[in-house]
Amino acid sequence: MKHFYQTVSGWFSFRDLYAQIVAEARDGAHFVEVGSWKGRSAAFMAVEIANSGKQIAFDCVDTWLGSNEKKHSEDPAVIAGTLYSDFLKNTAPARRYIRAAIRMPSVRAAQLYADGSLDFVFIDAAHDYENVRRDIGAWRPKIRVGGALAGDDFHFAGVTRATVDAFGQELQLIKGTGTGRQWKWTRRG
Repeated sequence: MKHFYQTVSGWFSFRDLYAQIVAEARDGAHFVEVGSWKGRSAAFMAVEIANSGKQIAFDCVDTWLGSNEKKHSEDPAVIAGTLYSDFLKNTAPARRYIRAAIRMPSVRAAQLYADGSLDFVFIDAAHDYENVRRDIGAWRPKIRVGGALAGDDFHFAGVTRATVDAFGQELQLIKGTGTGRQWKWTRRG
C-alpha cells in the first residue's frame, strides 16, 4: 500500500520510530496511539502495518475535541466540531488496519486494556506536566515486557519534566525528522 499520510494536515515527525516499531514487532502485536488529531501519524502507521504483512492490532485514542493549546483551539476543524469525522475521512484508505478509534480521554481509555497486554503505546496528547504524568502513569502498566512506551514533543517543558521524572536513566531520546524529538522507554522486566 502506498503512503498517503502527506495528504493529511497536522504534525508528524516520528516516521522513523513508527517504521522501526513495526519492523521489530512480533506477529500478533498490539499498538495504541494516544492523540491522533486528524490522522496523519495514524495513516502512516496503518500503511506500515499493512505493508509489513504482520497481524498487528492498532488502536487510536483521542477525544477529538482538541485542547486549550492555541494551535488546537484555533483550528477550523475544532471550531466546527469536525475533528473526529476528519480523522475518519483522512484514515479511510487504511481504516482496515486501524482496529479501533476510541473516543475518550487517555486515562479512561487505558482502563480498557489489561496490564502487560500492549507492545507499543505512543503518547502525543496534552503537553503539560500533569497530563503527561497522568498519561504515563495510566499507560506504563499496560506495556508488556520487551514492549515500549514512547511519545512526541520532548521539547515541551511539561513533557521533558514528566518523562524524566517517570523514567530517569531509562529514558531514551530519539531525534525525529525535522525539528521533532521523541522519547522512549522499554519495559525490561
